[in-house]
This record gives sequence, C-alpha cells and structure tokens, in this order.
Amino acid sequence: MTTASDEIESVNTDLTALRATYEDVPLSVTVPMLGMLHDRLVRIGQRRIDPRWRTSLYRTTSRVGALRADGLYNVGQVDLARRLAGHAASMGRLSGDPSAYGNALRTRAGIELYERRPAFAVAYAGQGADDHTPAGIACIAARARGAALAGVESGQVNRLADRALNAAYGLPTELHGAPGDEHPETCSPTEIAYHATVAAATAGDLTRADEYSALCLPDLPPGFRSVVHAHLAIASVPTDLDRSFVEARQALALSPTPFRSLTVPLVSLVGALKPFRRTAPEVDVLADEVDRWRRSRTVQA
Repeated sequence: MTTASDEIESVNTDLTALRATYEDVPLSVTVPMLGMLHDRLVRIGQRRIDPRWRTSLYRTTSRVGALRADGLYNVGQVDLARRLAGHAASMGRLSGDPSAYGNALRTRAGIELYERRPAFAVAYAGQGADDHTPAGIACIAARARGAALAGVESGQVNRLADRALNAAYGLPTELHGAPGDEHPETCSPTEIAYHATVAAATAGDLTRADEYSALCLPDLPPGFRSVVHAHLAIASVPTDLDRSFVEARQALALSPTPFRSLTVPLVSLVGALKPFRRTAPEVDVLADEVDRWRRSRTVQA
C-alpha cells in the first residue's frame, strides 16, 4: 500500500525524467504530461495526510507548477501560465525551500519579460535575487533583462549581467547543470550568458551582446540559440541591416516551428525594420518569412 510520501516521490521521479528531455520533446507532448503530474499532486493534497509530508508536497507542487507554467506560456496560454507561476511561487514560499521559491519567481519574471512588462519582471526577479543560490542567480539575470527592457542605461544593465555571470561561475561545478534543464537547484553559466546577451542586446549594446554570446552560443540548445539570434538581429538594426537579416534567418532555421519566447522578439524585429522598407526591399521579404513561420501549426520546444 503506497503512502502520500511514496506518491510524491513518484511525481518527483517523473518530473526529473520530463526535465531531462524538456528541450527535445514537443510541448504538445510535455504540457499535457505536466498537467497530469499537477493533477496527481492536487489529489494528494485533497486527502488527509501526515503533516510531515506537507512540506514535500508544497515543494514538488511548486516545481511542477513552474515548469508547467513555462510550457503553457510557450504554447500561448499566457493568462493560465501567469496564474500557475504565481501559485508555484506561493507553494515554494510555503515549503520553505528557497530553490523552489526562486525558481517559480524566475519563471514568473520570464513571462513578464516576454510580455513586455518590465516593472513586473524586475519586481518578481528582485524577490528571488540571491548571489549564492542557483535560482537566485537566475533571478539576477532576469533583473538585468527587465532593467534593459525598462530603458535603464546599458552600463547598469551590464553590471547586473556581470554580477549574475560571476555568481554562476562561482558555484561548484556540480551545481552548473545544463542550459535549459529547468532544475531549481542548478544554474548553468552558459544559460546565464544567454540572458546576459539578451539583456545587452535589449539595452542597445551590441558590442557587449556579442561578447556575451561568444560565451554561450556554442553550447546552447537550438531554441535558446534562435532567441539569441533574434535579439542580436534587433540590436543590429540601427547599424547593420544586412546583419539583421542574417541573424533573423538563423533564428528561423534553428526553430522551424514557433514558440512564444521567439515569436515576441521576431515580431519586434519586423516592427523595427518597417522604417527601412522603402530603401531595403529585403525588409518585406523577411516580414513574409516571419509571417509564414508564425502560421506554422505544429508547436514544439
């Protein structure tokens, strides 16, 4: 006869397996599986269980909820993703686990970054920022991106990005994990460099964005690399239109089907290129390519 503790541990085992393939399996498969894990935890919570297991239940619910929120956001269910990320943060706080709490706040901040609400992103990331924990370091990186989106000058943005990078490289190697592993207790310096690249590009500092991208591009999964290229494309618009087109097409080639955290910067790129339509016919060609890409029916990570 299984106990609630056994069932919670079973969910943890399944969550670990899902995280290991999160960047490779289509979200059309992963998101329903995360929904089933969440439902299992809800059913456990509705029973009368030993109070000693409540902490574990809250922690696991937070971790499942944060990953599910990330998946739901990328398939376009923004409002539900926001609610789940908020619930995950509440569960993380109740569990007393700073890793679960910080991870949920990082997820919530990420949603607000791509929805272009920098004040909310900075606020959520600020609640979880910590130079000594993996999830807290990820929140510092999110703060850098939020500051850039809010129009903070590039020097200040880069200092936040450098702070996050230095903290990530300062962690023991066994806590580095891998880019995109979505584990609350690891922090990949490569993934932090990815966030630093996006922050610097958003702040308009293409030189620093290129420096940060050199640290991360070779080791990032394709989805992350495509987002980097999209942001470098935007940052290149004022000085090098030809590079903008090259970077954008690299983004499209790396992710042949759409997900929201790439759709948002590509749409922003098309908007930034519009003033150049009369002098650069390639602008309309790229706009058509992005439009066709957005209409693709299969959504994957």
